[in-house]
Amino acid sequence: MSFPRGRSLYAGALVLAVALSSLVAAPPAHAGKNDLQLLNLCTPQLTGGIQECGWVQRDATGSIKAQVAPTPAALANFRSLMSELGVVIAPRLITPADTLGYAGFQVSAELGLTQINHSAAYWNGVQGVDPANPGATRPDAYLTTVGGFVRKGMLIPFPAFEIGAGAVNLVGSSMFALQGYAKLALQEGFHSWALPSVAVRAAASQLVGTDQVDMTVFGFDVVISKAFSIAGTARFEPFGGYNLLFIDARSGVVDATPGCDAYAFQHATAAPSANCGGPAGTPNDYLADFTFPRQDLITRQRIFAGFKLKLGVLFMAAEYDLVPAGRSRDETQAMGTIDGSQRQQSFSFSTGLDF
Repeated sequence: MSFPRGRSLYAGALVLAVALSSLVAAPPAHAGKNDLQLLNLCTPQLTGGIQECGWVQRDATGSIKAQVAPTPAALANFRSLMSELGVVIAPRLITPADTLGYAGFQVSAELGLTQINHSAAYWNGVQGVDPANPGATRPDAYLTTVGGFVRKGMLIPFPAFEIGAGAVNLVGSSMFALQGYAKLALQEGFHSWALPSVAVRAAASQLVGTDQVDMTVFGFDVVISKAFSIAGTARFEPFGGYNLLFIDARSGVVDATPGCDAYAFQHATAAPSANCGGPAGTPNDYLADFTFPRQDLITRQRIFAGFKLKLGVLFMAAEYDLVPAGRSRDETQAMGTIDGSQRQQSFSFSTGLDF
């Protein structure tokens, strides 16, 4: 059974073109409708004509009485939002169990469509939702990611070893996920036998481009595939497997009184009554800065299936992922915050050069 592998300067030029296009296609860094806005997880209130978080407690003079802290419901919403967002930016396989071979190299452009439960209250936590009227605008039912990936077969430290790295942008936001993985084929290359190829993979994805959260997603895969020759000129490889995700999300500092500038208050020549919401403003606005307490790791599971079709140095691949509802619990809190995320599914597509 013949599986051709071509090499040429022309192919190398195409590789460079694909890599550059994935970078050029990245949108400019500015706030979009899908950027995170964790303040929206708070019930809004009007104070002195200015909208602020309902968790803020003021006295008769307008001064904040106590440190602002999220409610149990808000903690659950934060965990659920991070759970579903973690699935969106999680590394996808989109490759069969066979590695590229120690001399193999691949560059690809990738597209992902991931379902979210956009009507759920926890998805209020994005820029495109008005917290005063959250039903007016909602995020799309599917979030889109686009990016590029480079993969390389290795002989060291193990035979049948492969590494890869890339980045994807969450469309409609300034957020990117930097991704990398290592794959080890436990069984590969016996294409003339009925025996399938088997591999394991470890991957990580780091969210950048936002000060709202620091999120890292770790994934561990087991994948099985089988290669078939098509008329001796093309190779078709269906694959499937199981993926376990661990999502580590840490909240950034959130200002519960975005209309209040304590520095401006302290340096104003007149009492800035409209500056801090209260009748005379407040210099202790630092009490309105809060974070969502760090929670235990969020765990999600994925079952996936897909295929890769290769003709010469060109290839295309597609993958479908099914993610059951999240049910992990944060045991660091007295009451235990439960992940309320719902079932998700995603569709991934990849195309590029494999030689």
